[in-house]
Amino acid sequence: MSPQRRRQTRAQTQAKTRTRLLEAAAEEFAAHGFAGASIDAITARAGYTRGAFYSNFATKADLLLELSEAQMARFSTTALPAILAATEPDRTAEAARYLLTEAPAGELLVLVELARLRPSHPELGGVIDRLTARSLAFVDEVLTAADTAAEQPNPSLDAAERRALTQALLAAVLGLLLLRDLGVDLGLDAAERLLRGVLAPPSDDTEGGPR
Repeated sequence: MSPQRRRQTRAQTQAKTRTRLLEAAAEEFAAHGFAGASIDAITARAGYTRGAFYSNFATKADLLLELSEAQMARFSTTALPAILAATEPDRTAEAARYLLTEAPAGELLVLVELARLRPSHPELGGVIDRLTARSLAFVDEVLTAADTAAEQPNPSLDAAERRALTQALLAAVLGLLLLRDLGVDLGLDAAERLLRGVLAPPSDDTEGGPR
């Protein structure tokens, strides 16, 4: 076997190990949360040793961040094109259906747990900030893709309005995922109402309040 072939095989093996560790971590985070998902449990589920873990990741937090990136990339290449292929109002319905029927994004729900742990574990602050910032950036990327796909794009928003929309949409998605995780039997109508309420343009009537 040539050195090049051996290098390719070694790289392929490492990629397979890394992928399996990410898959196992997603399962452990979903079952036990961030604090309860130990490195030993992740490696055991993946069928590897702690040495394999530390050959690929420095910490459990690093693994979480890469898992988040991988899940976002998977959504962008699989579910998002199908959602954007629909026209409004079906597009929002398709997005709501996805959130209700697909497996919850465990790393997003971990954000809530990390926020609770932050006061007693200040070392998690950087992880929380990076995961939150990346989640908001991803939501903004999805909104940009939707604007591009729309036959009649929404009026352009200024920076503050766009930031508010991005934050509101992430909050809506987190809320839906949390309710699912709590066992609430959400209907499609409830999910659509929430998404449409967030995505609807703000009212121009800002003076004087109700009449």
